[in-house]
Amino acid sequence: MASAPAFAPLILWTLLVFQSFEFGHSEAFTNVSCFGTEREALLKFRQGLIDHSKRLSSWTSKDCCEWKGVECSKKTGHVFKLDLRNPCLETDSYGDIIGSDQSSLAGKIHASLAELKHLKYLDLSLNKFSKQKIPQFLGTLQRLEYLDLSSAGFDGNIPHHLGNLSNLQYLDLASRFDAVYLTTDNLQWVSKLSSLKYLRLSGNDLGNATDWLSSINMLSSLQSLQLKYCSLEKLPHSLSVNFTSLRFLDLSSNSINSTIPPWFYNFSKLEHIDLRVNYFKGIFPRTLVDNNQQLSFLDASDNLLGGQIPKNFSSLYKLHELRLALNNFDGDIGSIIYGPLESAQINLRICDFADNNFSGFLPSQLESFKDLEYLSLSQNSIRGPIPVTLGELSSLRKLDLSRNKLSGNIPTSIGRLSNLEVLYIKNSSLDGVVSESHFANLTSLTSLDISSNELILSFDPAWVPPFQLQYIDMSNVDVGPKFPLWLRTQRNISELFMYNASISDEVPNWLSDILLNVEKLELNDNMLKGPISRIDFNKMPLLGYLTLGGNNLSGSIPNSLWAMENLYHLDLAKNQLSGTLPSLSPISRMDGNKMPPLIRLYLWGNNLSGSIPNSLCAIETLIHLDLSKNQLSGRLPSCLKKLKALEMIWLNDNRLRGQITNSFCHFKHLAILNLHNNGFNKVLPQCLSNLTELVLLDLSDNDFTGEIPSFGRRFQSLAIINLENNSLTGGIPTQLCQLDSLRFLSLARNNISGSIPLCFNGLLSMVENRVPTDYRWSYPTVIYVMVHAKRTTRLYDKTLHFFHSIDLSANNLNGEIPKELTSLVELQNLNLSQNNLSGKIPTNIGNLKKLESLDLSNNKILGRIPPSISSIDFLSCLNLSFNNLSGPIPSSIHLGTVDDESVYRGNDGLCGAPLSKACPGDDGQDGNSWNRGEPNEGNLDIHNWFYAGLGPGFAIGFLGFCSALHFKQSWRISYFQAIDKIIKS
Repeated sequence: MASAPAFAPLILWTLLVFQSFEFGHSEAFTNVSCFGTEREALLKFRQGLIDHSKRLSSWTSKDCCEWKGVECSKKTGHVFKLDLRNPCLETDSYGDIIGSDQSSLAGKIHASLAELKHLKYLDLSLNKFSKQKIPQFLGTLQRLEYLDLSSAGFDGNIPHHLGNLSNLQYLDLASRFDAVYLTTDNLQWVSKLSSLKYLRLSGNDLGNATDWLSSINMLSSLQSLQLKYCSLEKLPHSLSVNFTSLRFLDLSSNSINSTIPPWFYNFSKLEHIDLRVNYFKGIFPRTLVDNNQQLSFLDASDNLLGGQIPKNFSSLYKLHELRLALNNFDGDIGSIIYGPLESAQINLRICDFADNNFSGFLPSQLESFKDLEYLSLSQNSIRGPIPVTLGELSSLRKLDLSRNKLSGNIPTSIGRLSNLEVLYIKNSSLDGVVSESHFANLTSLTSLDISSNELILSFDPAWVPPFQLQYIDMSNVDVGPKFPLWLRTQRNISELFMYNASISDEVPNWLSDILLNVEKLELNDNMLKGPISRIDFNKMPLLGYLTLGGNNLSGSIPNSLWAMENLYHLDLAKNQLSGTLPSLSPISRMDGNKMPPLIRLYLWGNNLSGSIPNSLCAIETLIHLDLSKNQLSGRLPSCLKKLKALEMIWLNDNRLRGQITNSFCHFKHLAILNLHNNGFNKVLPQCLSNLTELVLLDLSDNDFTGEIPSFGRRFQSLAIINLENNSLTGGIPTQLCQLDSLRFLSLARNNISGSIPLCFNGLLSMVENRVPTDYRWSYPTVIYVMVHAKRTTRLYDKTLHFFHSIDLSANNLNGEIPKELTSLVELQNLNLSQNNLSGKIPTNIGNLKKLESLDLSNNKILGRIPPSISSIDFLSCLNLSFNNLSGPIPSSIHLGTVDDESVYRGNDGLCGAPLSKACPGDDGQDGNSWNRGEPNEGNLDIHNWFYAGLGPGFAIGFLGFCSALHFKQSWRISYFQAIDKIIKS
């Protein structure tokens, strides 16, 4: 949200607008009362209104000119101003000003307002005229100069009749971004408002108004144009600009995808430019800077702009707010500060360069920016130490240097910044000790984040900080081993994050006393010990986010947690908690019995026992439920179907039993269902094939029966199916081949029969590496699976999205291994062992270049081992044992890691190393010399060619020799003479 100085020119100009209004004249009458017709019109207007706050209680006297919100001309007596703007203002979550509901006017706008023919000023803004269109009769108030209907609840099409208001100078029809909005398919009516100086249509849908710019271009007097959140997408590249008087321009939060067009250069009076949150690309134009030397506010953040900041920025001596965050700007930060920004040193108040590609070192000469209040350089590539001179920026209120490559110590000079409210230096490579001297005079500090550095925090136990913090993040730094005692002095904490902070202390008794206002608390992954009951949750009525996982807390889960009206995230995982799950009895409140509005509940990795209580079903807001790795038993509550918002369910590694009923099919948005390693049985419900948003399905290590559900093309995100170690029957559904995202499939150790589908080459994520797009992959502990490969069992989580595996082992599959499997070039694990597969190994098995583990053992596969198998570079685990393979084992340096004889055991026809059985004709050499140089199994062995051709070759040669002797007399005589000599000798 722009600071107040950014709007100073706009405010001054707005005051000028009102100079033409009849607020008073030297020749004015002193005893003028309103006209009866206008009084009656106002009374009819009031009858249609709903005024709960009695704002219009004064509208009873005879003289309407004395009524609140009504002003009459002291010259003519006519009503010329009606100001019913909501006086009680609030701010919504987007930072926009809204009217308080308690003081809002509502109801209908009566047409009697049209009787106020002399009305020049009408303001109905920030009220609640919901589900109501802007009245068309407003277009008859032709003397109107000021019309403000912003955030008043109007929706529907903007009436074109407003174009009749030729005297209008100020028009504000803005809508709240998160509320109903106005729309129009053209803005031609705007072009008729020839006197307009101020136009604000922010929050309205102008996406279909292709003429919006050409219409506005007709307004030669326009000085302020605000079109924020208007669904604009295109700007023409060329335009003959007519509205060159513009001083204030806001096109932020649209979808404009273009370079900054050349016609922007025709503006010469711009003081305020806001282009943030669009898709502007290219470099920032120098000409725009050259032509607008009065520029004081520039926000081009969250775009696609790049290159270096133009050097002529140095001419913007009035610049006081510069925001270029979330772009692709680059360059040396030191050269920028003492280059383009050098002339702005005197006036610059806000400088936001976060999330760009700036590099270099922070310059030591920063003290000249005396009035700088906000400096954000986070998420760049700035390196080196933090300069000591930062402590000279005495006006600084916010400093954010996070996510850079800073090194060295934090200078103690920062402790001199008495106006500093926010200090963020997280995620860098800072080291050294942080002590009380770093905070000596930070009396204004409210937010501190020094997390994820190599820092050691060391404070005198008696130290009393000069500040009262609201936000504290000291995660991933060395805070411990004791719980920091200086926290006892803090009474305003709303968010406290100290996870993985090397604390191995008992939970202090005073912890609850400093968290009376806490909303978020993260202390996970420490070594906190002692009973969880030491924390009095009754003292934390505002707590909504609680994470205590990964500690050594003991005892049972406190019932007081279920009395927390704001608790939406609860993580007590990986502790030593015991006992049964609380009954979750709803708490009696003034508005009835309610459960906490939990969205995420994580209790995994404890020693909880007993059954899952039915009262869990009352928390209908649940999205994540993780009770895995406990000792829970019994059946699942049938009422779970009430939790229709569930997206992730982890109940794996418990002792649950019984049937999975069709109630699971009510979870239409379910993405993760993990029931691994329980005692579930009975038929697997086929309606699971209706859960089209599934990403992971793990039902392994149970006793499910029935057939595999027919997951098909509708499952665009299904990436992991693990049904191994059950009692499933039937065949493999061919619909599985339509799962484009599937990267892990295990049906091992079931009773599945039939052949392997020929269509497995349709598993496109295994054919070409596709990066998972589902947001859940970004959380490594959300998607995980136990993988049996390379003769070991391993948990895959953080690297699972890189892993591709098919395991169909220990079933009753028959038929040949489909050659289509060799198209799955991303496979790293393929296990088809312990089946009844026959035929040959596909000759092009070597296409699976990324294969690390291949197990075809215990089948009826025959023929030779394809030579191409020796070209699989990463193959480290191979098992071809107990088949009917024959011939020489291929030799290759790639198979050197699988030279264990057991790999080939049970194949009597195999020969060659590493077996002791030599191949025929080896002559003591490696039997694989037969196969050296052969490209594939299709070439016959050279020895077979030799023996097969030896007899015919000899016969043909001998016949040729006899023929020569028969036809050549001289040869015949010489031959027999030679024979005689041999005999005689």
